[in-house]
Amino acid sequence: MDRYVFFNADSRDAKTLTAAKKTARALGATVVGGAAGSMLIEAAPTKAALVAKALPGWRYTPERKTARVPERRPLQRAKLAAGKA
Repeated sequence: MDRYVFFNADSRDAKTLTAAKKTARALGATVVGGAAGSMLIEAAPTKAALVAKALPGWRYTPERKTARVPERRPLQRAKLAAGKA
């Protein structure tokens, strides 16, 4: 199963989120988490499309797991910037 992030920028109240979670669960998706205006569900791609159709105003995208790589030499860059100023 894949994870999808559903979000609705227009609505940030708890009632809308609760109703969206109930709808997603009724359609067979697993709700992993939710916050104001967004929720994370786990479902097959076809079920995610069904949930999106059932929730007007909500958009969704596959979850992307990314990690930031720290800069190699942040101190040296800061020294160069200070010297040029």
